[in-house]
Amino acid sequence: MDVERVTGELYALRPSEFTAVRDAYVAEARRAKDKSAARAIAALRRPPLAVWAANLPARERPEEAARFLALGEALREAHRTLDGERLREAGRVGPRLRRASASRVRLRSGASV
Repeated sequence: MDVERVTGELYALRPSEFTAVRDAYVAEARRAKDKSAARAIAALRRPPLAVWAANLPARERPEEAARFLALGEALREAHRTLDGERLREAGRVGPRLRRASASRVRLRSGASV
């Protein structure tokens, strides 16, 4: 059994679905007599909703995650160089990016995140 593939699939699920699907994979690995895979999969823990939600952009919208990373780098550089204009620009971009991402997370999770 491909533990890496199963891990990726499990962490893409909503946390409420995680445990049942994980346990099914553990049972499948045990039936196949793949003890190391069964052990590795059984050790995977359900992520808290906040962690799952924070990982959604990186998993489902890598371009959005890249924008967050670029914003963080721009903020670090603006702080390092004391560049007020770049700080103001990041201050305008950041909230829009966070709101858009939060809206998608709420829609995907069915919760108010």
